[in-house]
Parts: sequence; C-alpha cells; structure tokens
Amino acid sequence: MPRRFASLLCLCLLLCAGCVERRIYVRSDPPGADVYIDGELVGQTRPAQHPDGPFYVNFSYYGRREWTLRKPGYRTASGEIELVAPWYEYPPIDFFAEVLAPWKIVDRHEISQKLVKAEPGDVEELRRRAADFREETTMADRFEFAANKGSWRR
Repeated sequence: MPRRFASLLCLCLLLCAGCVERRIYVRSDPPGADVYIDGELVGQTRPAQHPDGPFYVNFSYYGRREWTLRKPGYRTASGEIELVAPWYEYPPIDFFAEVLAPWKIVDRHEISQKLVKAEPGDVEELRRRAADFREETTMADRFEFAANKGSWRR
C-alpha cells in the first residue's frame, strides 16, 4: 500500500507541475541589434524567419525596465517598458499558477523598434563646438565637469 501511495503521489506531482515563464520579446528592423536591458547586454535580435523565433529574455520581477538597441551604422534606440503583473500573479492565485496549473503559462511583453540609419558626423561642427566650450569655460569648470562624470552640479 505505501508503494502504491508513493507512485500515486509522484504521478500527481508530475501532473501538477505548473510553470509561469516571463519573457520580453525584442524585435528590430533590421535584425542583428545588440539588446541591453537595464544596461546589461542580454543578446541580439534575430531575423523574422529564424528557426528559434524572435529573441527573448526571461525576467523574474515586474516593474519598469530600461532597454537599448545598438547596431553599427544605425542610431541607438532606447526606451522604457513597464512590466505589469497579470491577474494570476497576485497572491494567493500565484501559487496555483506557479505550482498547481497543469500547463505552462507564458507572460509575454514586446519591444519592437525600427532602427534609423546613422548620419555621418560633421567633424568641423564638432571642432567648432569644442572651441566654443573651451572659450566659455575656465580650467576649473572643466575639471569640475569631469569630476562629476559629465554633468554640471546645480
């Protein structure tokens, strides 16, 4: 009898193997852009016909995330995404979704961005702006700016 109970318990545990996967899907046009989430490189976007599908990154916690897409020859694109918890992630319902639901739940969030070609920089304009900055500031101002990691103290 104890063996039969143990087998039945194992079967119940296998059937009650719920799971919630939290994913942020990232697409870019053109594909191949480096993806940064909260400043950390997490991967690269894929073409639409890629056998593994679109690039995604798993996450554990809901809230606001900053994202950045970078690709050589294109302007850097960035923004924020608000990851809002769905109804089945609120206690006590989350216990049933995470542990007891007999199917996998995928919580999808999407970032889709068309990248814009970068324009070549105007070197003469940059030199002119640097000269203007040098004339408008003192040496002490420039050291203070550098000490504050590139921002003026107010």
